[in-house]
Amino acid sequence: MLLLNSGNAFAYFQEPVIVTGIIKDTSGETLPGVSILEKGTTNSAVSDLDGNFTIRVGSSESVLVFSYIGMTTIERKAGNGTPINVVMENSATSLEEVVVVGYGTQKRTKVIGAIDQVRDEDFKGRAVVNTTQALQGKSPSLTIQQTNSEPGAGLNINIRGISTLGNNSPLIVIDGIVGGDINALNPADIESVSVLKDAGSAAIYGSRASNGVVLITTKKGSKETPLTVQLNTLTGYNVPYYFTKPVHGYENAMLRNEAAFNSGESNAVFTADQIAAFKAKGDSEWFAEEIVQPALQQNHNITVSGGSANSTYLVSLGYLNQRSNFVGPSKGMERYNYRVNLTNEYGRFKLTSILTYSKQKITDHSSSTGTLMVDAFRVPLYYDQVDADGNYLTNDVLQQFNSLGILEKGGFRKYDNDDVFGSLNAEFKIADYLKFKTVFGGRVWNNSQFARVKEVRFLPQGIYGADRNTNDETRKSLDLNTQFLLQFDKVFADKHTVGALIGYSNENHSDRGIGIFKQFTDPDLGTPVSETVIAENSYNSNDSSSKNSLNSLFGRVSYDFDDKYFGEFSFRYDGSSKFRKEIRWGFFPSATLGYNIAREDFMQSYWNKVGNIKLRASYGVLGNQNVGNFQYQTTFFTFQNAYGFNNEGVSGTGYNFANQDLQWEKAATFNVGLDADFFNGALSLTADYFNKTTSDILIPPQVPGVFGTGLPDFNAGKVGSKGWEVTATYRHNGKLFNHSLTLTLGDARNEVLDFNNGQERLTSVEELQVILREGLPFNSYVGLKRDGYFNSWEEIQGAAVPEGISVSPGDNRYVDLNKDGVINDADKFIFGNPFPRYTFGATYNLGFKNFDLSIFIQGVGKRTMMIRGELVEPFHYNYGMTMYTHQLDFWTPQNPDAAYPRLANNGTQSNTNNFRRGSDMYLYNGAYARLKNIQLGYSLPKKLLESLDIAGLRMYVSGQNLLTVSKVKFVDPELSEFNNSMTPSGGNSGRAYPSLKYYGLGLDVMF
Repeated sequence: MLLLNSGNAFAYFQEPVIVTGIIKDTSGETLPGVSILEKGTTNSAVSDLDGNFTIRVGSSESVLVFSYIGMTTIERKAGNGTPINVVMENSATSLEEVVVVGYGTQKRTKVIGAIDQVRDEDFKGRAVVNTTQALQGKSPSLTIQQTNSEPGAGLNINIRGISTLGNNSPLIVIDGIVGGDINALNPADIESVSVLKDAGSAAIYGSRASNGVVLITTKKGSKETPLTVQLNTLTGYNVPYYFTKPVHGYENAMLRNEAAFNSGESNAVFTADQIAAFKAKGDSEWFAEEIVQPALQQNHNITVSGGSANSTYLVSLGYLNQRSNFVGPSKGMERYNYRVNLTNEYGRFKLTSILTYSKQKITDHSSSTGTLMVDAFRVPLYYDQVDADGNYLTNDVLQQFNSLGILEKGGFRKYDNDDVFGSLNAEFKIADYLKFKTVFGGRVWNNSQFARVKEVRFLPQGIYGADRNTNDETRKSLDLNTQFLLQFDKVFADKHTVGALIGYSNENHSDRGIGIFKQFTDPDLGTPVSETVIAENSYNSNDSSSKNSLNSLFGRVSYDFDDKYFGEFSFRYDGSSKFRKEIRWGFFPSATLGYNIAREDFMQSYWNKVGNIKLRASYGVLGNQNVGNFQYQTTFFTFQNAYGFNNEGVSGTGYNFANQDLQWEKAATFNVGLDADFFNGALSLTADYFNKTTSDILIPPQVPGVFGTGLPDFNAGKVGSKGWEVTATYRHNGKLFNHSLTLTLGDARNEVLDFNNGQERLTSVEELQVILREGLPFNSYVGLKRDGYFNSWEEIQGAAVPEGISVSPGDNRYVDLNKDGVINDADKFIFGNPFPRYTFGATYNLGFKNFDLSIFIQGVGKRTMMIRGELVEPFHYNYGMTMYTHQLDFWTPQNPDAAYPRLANNGTQSNTNNFRRGSDMYLYNGAYARLKNIQLGYSLPKKLLESLDIAGLRMYVSGQNLLTVSKVKFVDPELSEFNNSMTPSGGNSGRAYPSLKYYGLGLDVMF
């Protein structure tokens, strides 16, 4: 604190000054609502309706900062009290805002690519555990989905929908270095995130940019700024929440009897006395609620930053602790982040160094979360998991083990990940308009997992973990990136701005891993004993390693005339080790044009009084090399027990065929956009339309099992995608209230244009199928279409029913698509697509005196969601033996318009017709709107801050996922049943980790 006190000592000997004045624009009109800030403090004022202001500052040396939406910010010294007359010039928009682009930055006014920028303000106060979560809803057509809410669970991230048949993940670039784990970053360290969406902005990243690019820039210190210490802490609880509830135990017994009666059974499942006993006893605790509890989450960050005339520094420490909601020994995720960002200038030489370290530790149970959840979900409320003596119990439904016993005594998985990421950037200014830059960076990543499965015995029967497995896995990877760049920027005759960039890059990746899996280890120590065996799936590092590299030449040429006419050409020439030498190189160009019509002389009045209008258009070809290593070569491998000889297993050799013609995917993308400002910049609007065609898509061939080996990917697909997106922001600074509202909305549609010369592929997804067929969206759902219910035996006579099935009143009736009198596969319809459409976000900020309010809503306007298993079918497949409250709307003669068919036992003709034939009964409207985050904060006033000798202090409360509006009420609509490659991942059932509502308290302090 000595440094801090000495820095403030001078202020204590200065006399406060009251400054007054009036603020006008260039036309002489007074400006109300202008913000006046004493620089370096939180002391501020706002001009009144007549443009007048009064502010009391620390001394005559204080600097006042005048800012207003749509106007250029002005700084003036306070002086000795003489009134200050301020004239603010129209900036038409945030002219000085700098946007991070590929291998550089540009002023917002000169950006002509489709780029969204997310600022650090969007991350503040939110209880997010990673950067991907923080980006949700902040950029149109940037789709973030999760399959569950468990600590450490992965997320899908996608830009502008589906455009390939494989992995649709974007390229991640962190501080100019390709690669790195976006979720290992501390969100508090991020200054901005640029989302490059069109070919004009992304082509400079060439062969990996077809799915878009996410550029992340971390914070740095500021020049000539005294040492500043900032502490941010947020602590709260994640409260588990289930969207569905089971019926009462006695109701479940009655409904089991009704299903048996409808199935023609002569005996009831439960007697009247048993049902009466269930009702008198009351419900046992639902197993699903018994295995979860509220869990603590902590986010703590401290940052020290500052700078001199020639250098800046920033050092930060971050700690995240998200406890698991599962009961038993402590589980969850911890992450430690350490960062040092330094810049130093020596004449024409500038050196920037970045070093970060992230450690992530995850402690998990030893089983599958899906199995634990479904076992807890499917048991009626007349059973218990544990008795009074602490014995774990099985029953007629769970005959082997229960979830509580596994969570409390069944063992663990422990992950320990170390991530070191850094770069060294040396820049030499040859001339004011020419500089040379060299960058060397990389990432060292180490992942280890130690797991033990411990034996748990259940009463009256059942054993979990009888093999007593002890597993140890480690994987290390190294990524290196070297870049050389020459950059030219010069203005000729005050109106002609010319920019050029030429660069070379080399990237190398290597990784190796080992895994040792032992069975029948010591039950207490997990160490080998006499009966211990090493499992055949254990592997050494020479069995599990990979290498690949990429050499690239890239460049960009840009020109603009008087901020009115813009042109830009970018390219990248990539050579990848994943393809054979003769076709290893690919060229990926783009061209972009821009026209700021508001800068024309005939639009000068509009420019001065209304705002900016800029038109943009781009076209280019991007690439995708998401394919395995060395598929252009035939590869060989050995394996055990290939065949038997002399009563012993003999090893053998296998091979994978080569595809020497394997090459890049190519995505031709057209984009047209509009940037406009209204009301002197108070309202800004950005709109884009895009059309993209990806050809030569890499797909795995369909090989019959008798073929004997696999085949490599080959280029045999084409997908088209098109869509639009809009972002609008309105800001108003009033005398009492400051408002801002940002809305984002985007839509993307895809269509398979070619799949292996007209072939198609059907893939089973539980009760339904998805189809890959030309003319349809990728992986559209396929199934029978319901046509109400059979309400009488008369309706059944002569009706079309599934082959070999006898139906009864109350059973599903299906549409006979081909009118042949029989329901079979020829009657299946093509339904919707599981990928979200009309993704939106809304952020509202309100300031009143020292109070601030922030509300963030995120959602999806259209999505076909498949819900499977026990959440649709009562008493699912003799596996689940409970019903849920939403299933009570089933068919009876008195309820013919029910949501579900009549109750019947598994294996009956009715049950087979209703639940084994796969229909649109399993498809639901997945649209939703969610109150993703709400904050209410209070900042201490200046006088109190001075007495405490601190620069700023804000206290706030934060809530997350507090309200969801959706047509589907019994499952979390945000969960996705598909991963980022659009392959099923098992979500949207009773088998997902519970949704979480967060309640927390936060504190931000600056010294």
